[in-house]
Amino acid sequence: GDQVTLIAVPLVAVLLLRATAVQMGYLVAVGWLPYLLFAVHAGALIDRLPNRRPVMIGSDVGRALLMATIPAAHALGVLTLGYLLAVVFLIGTLSVFFNVASQVMFVSMLPREDYLQGQSLSSGSRAFAYIAGPSLGGLLVQVFSGPVALLVDGASYLVSAVCLCCIRPVEPIPTRHAPGHLMGGIRFIRKS
Repeated sequence: GDQVTLIAVPLVAVLLLRATAVQMGYLVAVGWLPYLLFAVHAGALIDRLPNRRPVMIGSDVGRALLMATIPAAHALGVLTLGYLLAVVFLIGTLSVFFNVASQVMFVSMLPREDYLQGQSLSSGSRAFAYIAGPSLGGLLVQVFSGPVALLVDGASYLVSAVCLCCIRPVEPIPTRHAPGHLMGGIRFIRKS
């Protein structure tokens, strides 16, 4: 889904909103801005939660709903670049929380001795998505139109949410942190 979005949203901006090169740059920047603003804080928050799976499910459902608003706004004739920028920012924010929580879920789903094999399968599927996703996104936009491609993309988030509802991993116990742990983490990252 993320990789389809990578090509479908910019194509919607160009084809439907006649976005300029500068506006396309803003669109890409707004999609990545939540990682810069929220990743460290999301990690600290998720680290304290007893159950991270609901964060992932909520992020998937939220991204699906947000994605569906783009074709709805287009159908109602109210789709603007500002609206698209806001939706992309919100989807990026939910993606930050999903991705941070997924790292914890990975280690809770596999025994330590299977980490290498699990990571290699995960990396392989991610590499396939990076290659196939933009191509699929371009094909969907060409065959169905940008708004319909975004609905298909939104459906992929719902499939992910359903799959997450079907698993029951034993999650690690939340970590207790002393005051100032966030700054300690930032200092550790800066030293690395």
